[in-house]
Amino acid sequence: MVSVCNNGQGRIWKNLKINNKDYVICSIKENESRKVFLTDLIEIWVETLTDETMFHKCQTMNPLLNLELFDWKQVILDMLNDIPQYMYANVLEVTTYRIELRKDKNFIKLRFSLDLLKGTPQQFWESVTMPLCSSSMELIRRHKILLNLIKQKDEEIAEYKAEGAELIRRYIATKPFNEELFHTDAAGSIDFINTFQSVIQFYNEITLLKSHTKLEVSSNNASSTNDTKIDGNVPFDSSKNDSIQELRQDELNKQGPSKVEEYKANLSSKAPFSKISSTIHKKRNKKTLNDFIM
Repeated sequence: MVSVCNNGQGRIWKNLKINNKDYVICSIKENESRKVFLTDLIEIWVETLTDETMFHKCQTMNPLLNLELFDWKQVILDMLNDIPQYMYANVLEVTTYRIELRKDKNFIKLRFSLDLLKGTPQQFWESVTMPLCSSSMELIRRHKILLNLIKQKDEEIAEYKAEGAELIRRYIATKPFNEELFHTDAAGSIDFINTFQSVIQFYNEITLLKSHTKLEVSSNNASSTNDTKIDGNVPFDSSKNDSIQELRQDELNKQGPSKVEEYKANLSSKAPFSKISSTIHKKRNKKTLNDFIM
């Protein structure tokens, strides 16, 4: 069962029984490290594993193995992805849970251990309480929407019947909805671990849906922004050109009158092409004496 934590990283929670007590455990990748969470829905235990930490634990628990002969890290990741399957021992101390794992790979038996420290209230909130609250709020919102829709449908059906409409398939006929149905079948004993997993799975679905919606909106905004850009020639801005000429004039004034005269001479000799072309066009349109004779 998959859930999503606050940074978007998926969490796969799995049932784990320790000393005849039910827990759920998961392992996630966070930046360049791995995090393992264990909770009984009352408290939470956490351990952060870096590559260096995992290698040191492997060396300590497997002193006779040459870790360079096989991909030890992949073997550990396989165990972390399914901790209940590879757990063979566990020890509960005052504030620490020690869970020992073992995997047989060909002729190699690799042992590994998790030393989970009791987490903070913030970690319990992010992993357990916040997903439950978010899911409850979404369920309440959908509950109200569905109730209003069912009531509107009942009114619509009643109006059709008042106008004389009849069903051809009578077996699909329904009775008008009554909210008292919610109070007749009260829930009995609750398996809180399975309930937690079901709610977290629902939380995962709505969170993924929201993330996909945000990605679509951002991509649409990016495409519309690109469409507004003009790929042709940029219109000439005379105000910018005037400001550039003023800056050049100030620099030339500082250098002396000879530079100013040289700059003005260059400007007069380099007339804009548009003015030259318009002058040539006017000259070509000017009528000559031969035109009047013709």
